[in-house]
Amino acid sequence: MENESIVLLSVPCTQNINDSNTQIVMHEKFNRHAHLTNDLQIDTNWDKRVRENPKIFNGTKFRLSSVSLSEDVLFLNLGLTCYKDFLGTNWSENAKCLALDGVRDFQDSQAYMSDPLGVGAIVLTVDEKVVLLKRSCHCAEAPGFWDIPGGHPEPQEIVGKIPLEEIKFSDLNAQSVVKELYGSITREVVDEVNIPISVLSQPRFIGVAQNISAGKRPSSEFIISCSLSSVEVSEFYHKGSQEEAYESTSIQFLDKETVLKLGPNSDMWTTLAPSAKGCIMLYQLHNR
Repeated sequence: MENESIVLLSVPCTQNINDSNTQIVMHEKFNRHAHLTNDLQIDTNWDKRVRENPKIFNGTKFRLSSVSLSEDVLFLNLGLTCYKDFLGTNWSENAKCLALDGVRDFQDSQAYMSDPLGVGAIVLTVDEKVVLLKRSCHCAEAPGFWDIPGGHPEPQEIVGKIPLEEIKFSDLNAQSVVKELYGSITREVVDEVNIPISVLSQPRFIGVAQNISAGKRPSSEFIISCSLSSVEVSEFYHKGSQEEAYESTSIQFLDKETVLKLGPNSDMWTTLAPSAKGCIMLYQLHNR
């Protein structure tokens, strides 16, 4: 579908946004609002999901409340959430009703949504090919579709594996969260594609896209250059020793110019996960 992803914020190519000019505010006021009736179903929904796919697991995430760009500085307001709440809000059968209730109660369709902030990247090889991975049946979202490498920044990388309700916002200082935001996408590329971190450039932020099919779940998108050729990347991938090898079944490479022209009228577009579409849309805008 053409509208599976929309652009929330796009960074033009004239601006270089990275970890040095990103500012984050962490506060509990940026958490989602509790919903009187839907929240009673979240645990039941989670138990059902785990029975259907025992490989999924709960974990704390950062919740995007708002994002803005002023001159050459990126501003993010973040709260906390978890994967269980994501599946019970954004990804639930009640998502449309929650959005309407959010508008009614707070003039904000996302007020009751978990909205965990994801990360994704256009990984560009030295021969100007873009890396795509085919999602396995073990993925809760978009199994069987082609996707860009990605995942989520993790609060546990800063405070450890503790429950959401035990995390203190005072332990999540802005500098450490910025470091995790940018470090997480590099980590995802290493863990999914199986290439050394030494061949990757520092991530360059290009914007935020929202996945309409997941209740407008937001994802921050990046460009990462790789000093390996597509053939070399493929060789590393097919060794199969990457930490998250179970998340994909195959790899393919598209020419940069092909990616810049992809759209709803192309056959390839229908094979892409919504997250890949959002990232590619931002990449196209960034290169105009």
